[in-house]
Amino acid sequence: MEIKCPKCGNTLKRVDYEGLFIFVCPQNDGYWLGRNDLGAIVKRRDAKISQKIFEAIEKDIVPKAVETRVLTKNIKCPICGTDCEKINYSYSSGIIIDHCPNGCGVWLDKGELEKIQAFSEFWDKKASEVMAEKGIVLKFDDESTASKRGSFGNLLYSLYEKFLG
Repeated sequence: MEIKCPKCGNTLKRVDYEGLFIFVCPQNDGYWLGRNDLGAIVKRRDAKISQKIFEAIEKDIVPKAVETRVLTKNIKCPICGTDCEKINYSYSSGIIIDHCPNGCGVWLDKGELEKIQAFSEFWDKKASEVMAEKGIVLKFDDESTASKRGSFGNLLYSLYEKFLG
């Protein structure tokens, strides 16, 4: 099945990215990721994100409410043809991505994948620092439970155990 770039109309190239197949625009307009691929990439942390991107994320880390309803819907899902919805990644990152309402996947403009990875790593680092300052120690029955949950999930689980468990 050929998947066309929603920006330029060229056929997207299927490439391996952190052990997953994603589709990349040959004109460098962005990436198409399947419905679960973005979450999997954020959890893996295999890509080496440049320090410049981390610095930009840290400098601009103030949570941003973006009124996505007023943003133009100019991207059509390359799988089903439905107008994609603009959403603010992680609710307040300020990184606006195009999400297929039918669940086909997400379109990320050039540079957004790296920004999302840096944003996620930044907040996981901050969560770990806060937990260490508060003396919250993560404990799990086994390592597989810890790795499945992710850092934010670890924080929530630890808080639950400390205060409600």
